[in-house]
Amino acid sequence: MGHQDRITAAAFSPDGQLVATGSLDHTARIWSTTDGANVGTLVGHTGALTVLAFSPDGQSLLTGSRDGTVRIWSVAGGLESAVLRGHDGAVDSAQFSPNGLYVVTASSKDRTVRLWATQSGRQIAVLGSHDEATVLLGFTRAAFSSDGARVAIVAGEKSVRIVRVFQAPKDLIDFARRTVPRELTACERRSFFLPADPATGTCPG
Repeated sequence: MGHQDRITAAAFSPDGQLVATGSLDHTARIWSTTDGANVGTLVGHTGALTVLAFSPDGQSLLTGSRDGTVRIWSVAGGLESAVLRGHDGAVDSAQFSPNGLYVVTASSKDRTVRLWATQSGRQIAVLGSHDEATVLLGFTRAAFSSDGARVAIVAGEKSVRIVRVFQAPKDLIDFARRTVPRELTACERRSFFLPADPATGTCPG
């Protein structure tokens, strides 16, 4: 007992000792599964909560909301460590990567899937959007594979889109070298988000 309105989301911690709940009252609460005691109340969202997820180590909790933000909190202190801002509508799906370094979020309102850095809250990439023919109108969700190397995107289609995610810049460079076994052009380097000589001008397309 404690929420002032209906509960809309819940998640267990990895060790099962805690459970987090989110509500239409704009708050999330963390509870002990041993005695049901409320061990933390997280206040900051301006809309109803839609999704909750603990980090793999159980030290952090992310909360997604209809206010378009995802917030990351310290479980021990209940303090907000990062706010992920970029979605144009309610966040329907949010998950930590298996190594805890990244977060993937999805919104069926703005029909985008976004990748974020956990520690800084910086947006790294938009993995899918309504501007692409492969992502149509529909209920959008995204989830990491168990090794964190891929993200599955569901967007109301008859198929699931799989996007490759690189855990570190070196992984991206190694992939580029395997894919194009020669020196990359300046335009190719830009497409892989690698440094390129700005004097070479614009790239086709």
